[in-house]
Amino acid sequence: MVIYRYKKREMGLVAMLEDQIEELREKLNQSILQNEDYEKILKISVELDQLIAKYYNVA
Repeated sequence: MVIYRYKKREMGLVAMLEDQIEELREKLNQSILQNEDYEKILKISVELDQLIAKYYNVA
């Protein structure tokens, strides 16, 4: 078990990023399942990648 120590402000940011990542993952999955336009899927995927990178820089 890994225990992370965050400052209070960082914990709020980490939780917010986790929520945003989860929402975008769901949106991406739904877009793929509904065979939506490739450009839309790519845009969501890039946004998700950026959020994940931001998450790892904070966490």
